[in-house]
Amino acid sequence: MGTILAQFADGRLLVQEDKIAETNEYTSGLGLPFRIGHIKTVEKVISVDAYMSGAPGAAGMVFTPLREVAVSGDTVYVVMRRADIPQFLSGFLSGVTDTRAYGVLSGITSGRGYLEELASGLFISGRMKVLANVIGF
Repeated sequence: MGTILAQFADGRLLVQEDKIAETNEYTSGLGLPFRIGHIKTVEKVISVDAYMSGAPGAAGMVFTPLREVAVSGDTVYVVMRRADIPQFLSGFLSGVTDTRAYGVLSGITSGRGYLEELASGLFISGRMKVLANVIGF
């Protein structure tokens, strides 16, 4: 149910919410529906991050572009893009056209390439975590 980080004088709240993604919950083009507790209307999304639990550092990160986050009432829709191919492999893989099998997210990205959106119905239960900071009332 989220954590209230701050309450502003006008009654708005800064809330941090986290979630573990469920199987078949992600929809390509729309994203992961992510309800924010304690508020009825999200006014502004400050930040959103997604990562694979147990993966070290940036290797388990998923790119969640803030400009692609949609809002509807108390729910944000987080679009996730694959961003786990290690930078040190970029020179080595420059001649390889298909890098989909590399990286720690290769098992859950269903053949998606670098910076491609995750596929609908992707099996991610218990593995993908999302953290959002929003302002709302």
